[in-house]
Amino acid sequence: MSKHIIGISANQRLNIALDNLPWSYAPTGFVQAVTDAGGLPLLLPIGDESAAKVYVSMVDKIILIGGQNVDPKYYQEEKAAFDDDFSPERDHFELAIIKEAIAQKKPILGVCRGTQLMNVALGGSLNQNIPSHWQDAPSDFLSHEMIVDEDSILYPIYGKKTVINSFHHQSLKKVADDLKVIARDPRDGTIEAVVSTNEAIPFLGVQWHPELLQGVRKEDLQLFDLFVNDF
Repeated sequence: MSKHIIGISANQRLNIALDNLPWSYAPTGFVQAVTDAGGLPLLLPIGDESAAKVYVSMVDKIILIGGQNVDPKYYQEEKAAFDDDFSPERDHFELAIIKEAIAQKKPILGVCRGTQLMNVALGGSLNQNIPSHWQDAPSDFLSHEMIVDEDSILYPIYGKKTVINSFHHQSLKKVADDLKVIARDPRDGTIEAVVSTNEAIPFLGVQWHPELLQGVRKEDLQLFDLFVNDF
């Protein structure tokens, strides 16, 4: 039986320890989770639109990972973010990845920024600076509750109520017409997960970071198993 090839979008940042050279990378938790779920992970470094088309054709499914803020110009707002952490090249490339994935009908899992970018790509918008969602604690610390819709794809994994980690200053505001909210933070209503309602756009997006939990909690590994094998 052949393995599903899972494309993982790579981030790019300067490595201050090595003369500020740019490094392409993804957290190992994504690689490990895809591997443990029986998939074959393949990193997709930032490129141009032609590269995006080829990358998407090479893989069966795609994971859009976390990282920089999404430029608000894509939802017709001025910048009002917590910091100036933006990457125009990454925005342009990953929007091209999304466009090609939809055209080629390849499923997408969005994590944190990946969920935000997909919402924007489909016509939604973001809250640019929200309080109390960047935990001052280790990455595997579960900092707040999440309530899951009982009829959602996440309910068999997480149940009605669970706890998650949280590392984001932005969140979904206007939800795109093709997306449905399936989980929220009960404290303030922050959207924690969405799923596509359009069969032509297979997408599941989460706001927390399961790649940082998959090594210590079975539910988060089950999330990757769901995406790799059954989504």
